[in-house]
Amino acid sequence: MDQQPRRLTRKELLRRNKKIAKRRQMRLTFIAVAVTLVLVHITGVYGASLAYLGDFVSSGMVYMQFGAGFPVETENQTYKQSERMGSSLCVLDADSLSFYSPTADKVYEYYHSMQNPVISASGKRVAIYNSNDTSFKVLNAHDVLFSSEMENDIIHASLAQNNCVAITTKSQSYNGEVKVFDSQMQEIFTWLNAKSFPVQSFLSPKATKLAVSCVLTVDGKLHSQIYLIDTDTGEEKFMLENSGDVALGVEFIKEDTLIVFYTDKAKAVNIADGTVKGEYSYNGADLTAYDIKNAQIVMALGDYDGLSATELVVTDLSFAKAFAVTVQQAVTAVEITNQRIFALGSQRISQYDLKGQFAGETPVKNNVKDIIDYNGCIVINSDSMEKLEKAEVEQK
Repeated sequence: MDQQPRRLTRKELLRRNKKIAKRRQMRLTFIAVAVTLVLVHITGVYGASLAYLGDFVSSGMVYMQFGAGFPVETENQTYKQSERMGSSLCVLDADSLSFYSPTADKVYEYYHSMQNPVISASGKRVAIYNSNDTSFKVLNAHDVLFSSEMENDIIHASLAQNNCVAITTKSQSYNGEVKVFDSQMQEIFTWLNAKSFPVQSFLSPKATKLAVSCVLTVDGKLHSQIYLIDTDTGEEKFMLENSGDVALGVEFIKEDTLIVFYTDKAKAVNIADGTVKGEYSYNGADLTAYDIKNAQIVMALGDYDGLSATELVVTDLSFAKAFAVTVQQAVTAVEITNQRIFALGSQRISQYDLKGQFAGETPVKNNVKDIIDYNGCIVINSDSMEKLEKAEVEQK
């Protein structure tokens, strides 16, 4: 009697399908890159006019540069920041900006010569600027695309998903200004503020709206003002004012919602008219970290001194409370990735599933710097980068 072939388990089937999908993606990327390079060679057209094409080629080539995988040895003693840039991982330190492929190959390293470097990434580009100085550059994973010197010192800069740029600077005649550029670094318009002081500016994914976070002092107290501006007309649509509070972070959710994290609460705002869709009070706690992915918001509420436990609160995009779990340590970073919530503390990295069930924990090294979502949770240490395995929730 012939033996019947063994049926694959659900996990084995998923693993096999992932391998097949990855091979298919690699083939398509290789074909796309090859065709693009041939077209560029035939036309003989290069330079900034092909920036989008160059981004596509650069992103595809990242997949084709194979390393030994994580963990990988690095030199992050002077680590400052990391961002995911589509297929690449950008890691910034005091001397250079490094780009890694999904298999941990160092694709490109740019030595920036900036004293106070900061980065902001989109899907295929990253902006690097010198805080409180004038130098500003835009790169993809293989080259510097644009290099500019602003007229005034840069306070903040950000990239939209369509590679438009918003740069907040000081001003010689006003309290501050925001310049908006298209993907070719051609200026679209300048927004000026004489009432308060701009500190951050963000573009919606398609760059149809600009949100500018400003501060001013009223009766000795800091107040927050957030302006929402139409980038097509330069018209101010509305202004959100929060007395006695400051905005810590601003995030666009598509083109219709603005999430604002203040020092005492978080709000979801309708971009069409400025109405508040929902809000969540921290009840006296400090917001030490947050992340937004998969239509979920996770907030770490503890204290800046790191002396108490942290409450991880997970909500939907309108801040209807879903659940909260207590982590018995101070949490400095959180990431939603691979159907898990990772919370970085001073002693360990805790894992929870998206329903709040504890999945496991990993002791941290003394030199841990950060965690980031890059095809899983990557732990950045001063001398290495390693990927944390997804822990399985024990079935009760």
